[in-house]
Amino acid sequence: MDVLFNFGYLDLIFITSSVSLLLLWVRSRRPSDYPPGPTPIPVIGNFHNLVNKDFMQSLRDLRQKHGDIFSLSLGTFWVIVVNGSDNLKEILIKRGEKTSDRPTFFVFNLVNNRGIISASGPSWKHHRTFALSKLRDFGFGKRSFESNIHEELEIFLNELEKYDEQAFDISEIIHTSMSNIVMAITLGRRFDYKDPEFSYFVQLLNENFNNAAVLGPVNFIPILEKLPIDIFGAKQMSKNVERCNAFLQNEINEHEKTLDENNIRDFIDAYLVELRQERDTDNYFSGANLLASIGDLFAAGTETTATTIRWALMYLLNNMDIQHKMWKEINENVGSGRLPSLSDKPNLPYCEAVILESLRLGNIVPFSLPHTVSEDIYYKGMKIPKDSVIFPSLDSVVYDDSLFPNSHIFNPERFIDENGKLCGQEKILTFSLGRRVCLGESLARLELFLYLTALVQRFQFLPPEGDNPPAVEGKLGVTYSPILYKIRAVRRS
Repeated sequence: MDVLFNFGYLDLIFITSSVSLLLLWVRSRRPSDYPPGPTPIPVIGNFHNLVNKDFMQSLRDLRQKHGDIFSLSLGTFWVIVVNGSDNLKEILIKRGEKTSDRPTFFVFNLVNNRGIISASGPSWKHHRTFALSKLRDFGFGKRSFESNIHEELEIFLNELEKYDEQAFDISEIIHTSMSNIVMAITLGRRFDYKDPEFSYFVQLLNENFNNAAVLGPVNFIPILEKLPIDIFGAKQMSKNVERCNAFLQNEINEHEKTLDENNIRDFIDAYLVELRQERDTDNYFSGANLLASIGDLFAAGTETTATTIRWALMYLLNNMDIQHKMWKEINENVGSGRLPSLSDKPNLPYCEAVILESLRLGNIVPFSLPHTVSEDIYYKGMKIPKDSVIFPSLDSVVYDDSLFPNSHIFNPERFIDENGKLCGQEKILTFSLGRRVCLGESLARLELFLYLTALVQRFQFLPPEGDNPPAVEGKLGVTYSPILYKIRAVRRS
């Protein structure tokens, strides 16, 4: 009897294991109508195709082998990588009603899919519309907000002078300055650069942006979050989000105590009034969504701008002739007696071209943020299935030689036509495209112009004394940011 029992038990284990492996094998097989791609391995899927090189280079190599639209089996998801400007416009704009949701990734679940960036469906639409409307009321991205940026810019420039032409890393101070501009809109006040709580808040934000690439596998295999050892940094990121939320929640609590519905000071006030007036019969608005929305505004209004400025300065260190030409245009059209303003923009096309080229070659968001598909899509004879994840490869546009000849070279002249006028701005997709275009684009463009022209107007930027310019290298997190480097800011006479 024992022999029969043992035989039956082992047989059951064998059958169960075989069925499980068969299901995994079937799951890993690519249906014939899906976009082509490398052969998945049962259980592992296509992770092995991404680990031997840097992530961007892996996807570039896969594109060369499988075409502009290819698929990968990653964890529980089919991932569709979309390359090329025309394909991106088709999938994200023309098919946008089916491709505007976010996948159920760990990084989005950190805020329970609330707010603006992480949310999907009606809640996302309501919050994006509300945020854009209220931010415009506060001058977000408009000429009327220029004086607010100039105030923060003057403080920032004075901080740079304190380094007294000694080499320093500009990354922390530029992130702090950008955060302060968003603070003015959302919280109604700025913080001193040395405020310990504010500095800690900015540090936590930067850590999460920089460490997001390591976190990647957890998005596709959620059980990895439960590992006792925090190999992928998921637990640390969760703690960082909690600490950031605690900082922002204190600000919300203070606003609730001092709220005057007849004197709306900032975005928090506007949201609290919306909550009190109970016009939201579908309950899309809540305290949790307010908290998530503020965090999103910091992400949208800080990281892209700060990172682009760091890339621009790195390129200017490596191209002193371009830096000089930029300064010459500013000196001839603005002078040194006042800060450049938006009214100067038509007279500073070369400066604007440097900004556009920094946005392009800096490749700040090479894959945008992932989208998910709400209904099956058929395109070019291929099926992009419901619930698959779309990786929009903006990286493929950056290095498209048909759009940007000699695309690997930093050349602002590509955005200047034969009449000396700015051209080709529409080719820049740094802020993504379609319904999920970056909420902070208008503010970012305003800040980039005012900050970079003011920086070159007041300072000549040089490598540390005796050193060569920094290598043009980057690191992929949520954004693709330049490696840390030091710079000297020498006051122009």
